[in-house]
Amino acid sequence: MAQFVFTEEQEMLRREVRRFAQRELAPGAKERSKSDDFPFELNKKVSEAGFLSIAVPKEYGGQGGDWVSLGVAIEEIARVDFGIGALSPLGPHLFNLALKSSPEELREEWIPPIVRGDIMGSFGLTEPDCGSDAAAIKTRAVRDGDDYIINGEKTSMTWGIFADVALIFAKTDPTAGARGVTCFLVPLDLPGITRSRFYDTGLKILGRGSLTMENVRIPARYRVTEEGKGFYTTMEAFDWIRIGLGLSSLAQAETALEETISYVKQRTAFGKPLAKFEGISFKIAEAATLIEIGKLFCYRTYSLIDQGLPHTKEAAMVKWWCPRTAVKIIHDFLPVFGHVGYSKDCPMEQRLRDVMGLEIADGTAEIMKIVISREILGREFMPY
Repeated sequence: MAQFVFTEEQEMLRREVRRFAQRELAPGAKERSKSDDFPFELNKKVSEAGFLSIAVPKEYGGQGGDWVSLGVAIEEIARVDFGIGALSPLGPHLFNLALKSSPEELREEWIPPIVRGDIMGSFGLTEPDCGSDAAAIKTRAVRDGDDYIINGEKTSMTWGIFADVALIFAKTDPTAGARGVTCFLVPLDLPGITRSRFYDTGLKILGRGSLTMENVRIPARYRVTEEGKGFYTTMEAFDWIRIGLGLSSLAQAETALEETISYVKQRTAFGKPLAKFEGISFKIAEAATLIEIGKLFCYRTYSLIDQGLPHTKEAAMVKWWCPRTAVKIIHDFLPVFGHVGYSKDCPMEQRLRDVMGLEIADGTAEIMKIVISREILGREFMPY
């Protein structure tokens, strides 16, 4: 079993990000969590500090660092501002990985402005009739000379209404299943594109939405992968995303834990602090244990990526377990605050609604268990 410990540089990074988050992100975080608007200028500050592109190569404006260090930044930012910390690193790293096999001029054109926060990228895979069964997409891309013409609809796109460009998956061979899927880079200001917004229970600032494309024409040079190789080439990026989502959900659970500890030491009932009741203290002990276990697993999985070792099974494990565990922890702590915990004046209800979204994003628990089973048992024992 591969082991890892934080290096001195990673510990220094943690302190640096924590100071930045307290100084720049903590003020107004509660209000932003309830807003429908994305804080572009604040996100740009985080980007300028280098915290959203730690594992992006330096030649594209990133820091050229390791994945464990990226996890440190995600955790510390998500503890304070979940909307930025949970998913803002998605754009720079996703586009860097998705475009790794594309022509160099395409990488140079699009990755640096996303890293700088000048533009925002989104990801278009899910469709109204297929989510987990991603190979069943219906969006079509037809070659027409030096262009492709794309028709179809994408849904549940993070930053769907804010993004300037999107990675769009379309069938170039509708008879070939997953082997007929190709990935394209599509600027979202082109004729034929319309967008609509979802008004979500939580994570409102992410602007999740749908995208309809009617005869959208893009240059063939915006094809990210060879025809038919989009699905397998780009799916590799999901592993690191799943780890980050697990880590950020636990970061929110840890913030909830810290606030609960402070509260139960001060709040009294029947003549003594709530912290003296085992019904409360045991909840805290269990939560602290589960959070520590989950964080260590997330960082160990990031360390596997850094070492070039297989990590798909572990990424799926942390993706189903960490958000579900974080939701349970926050849910258990909410009633500790009594009637106030059920109020919008208490941040617990917002955390619960936000973290619940990560139980769905980038693969449900059921899909993650299929991935784990496949990695353990082999593809020949899969139900599909």
